[in-house]
Amino acid sequence: MKKYLLFMMSFAVLFFILQIGSGMLLTLLNTPEITSTGAGMYSEVDFGNASPIYLVGAVLAATIAFFLSQHLLSKRIRLFKLLNEYKRGAHM
Repeated sequence: MKKYLLFMMSFAVLFFILQIGSGMLLTLLNTPEITSTGAGMYSEVDFGNASPIYLVGAVLAATIAFFLSQHLLSKRIRLFKLLNEYKRGAHM
């Protein structure tokens, strides 16, 4: 359980950093559309809809990835143990 919590905390921090970084990059590279007449200028700023569904999906994907990696890692460790036992038995 400690490994899972550590994984999820590090994932959340990295997710947050990447979201901030990508937002800054997109803002930096954004070229606003300016109308030629200037009559359509607005004083309001629209930030769009912020939906937590992306974070929920990312956490779900990270959870599945964690458990799959643990499952595959345990299989790999068992395989290496079997190979080592076989090598020891073959040399004797």
